[in-house]
Amino acid sequence: MRYAALCLLVAGVLFAVTARWIGPESVEAAGTRYTVTVLQADRVEVRVTSGEAGEVTLAAAMPSTGHALPPVGTVRADPGRFVATQDLFTMSGVWELAITVSGDRGEELITVTMLV
Repeated sequence: MRYAALCLLVAGVLFAVTARWIGPESVEAAGTRYTVTVLQADRVEVRVTSGEAGEVTLAAAMPSTGHALPPVGTVRADPGRFVATQDLFTMSGVWELAITVSGDRGEELITVTMLV
């Protein structure tokens, strides 16, 4: 019985470590003006894959707890690639991320749900 519990523990640790190696989780969403891919990393990254974005702002909320954070700006790392200026998610769970994209097609709010 002890060996079974130890094997389960080791398998869980290996899964957690290899999940990090595989890469960050991503979520894609499309509005009427822009399409985005959100990468969950140490700092959230947003890739605008449709439309030319000049600015992206992020606001995170955890509806199940009523927890919401003030909007966070991003830094343009490359054309169409924006990285949050600070951490967004303060705890594990289901978060709603409101992404405001401004650019050549005007301004649009795109919301995605993420499991952190």
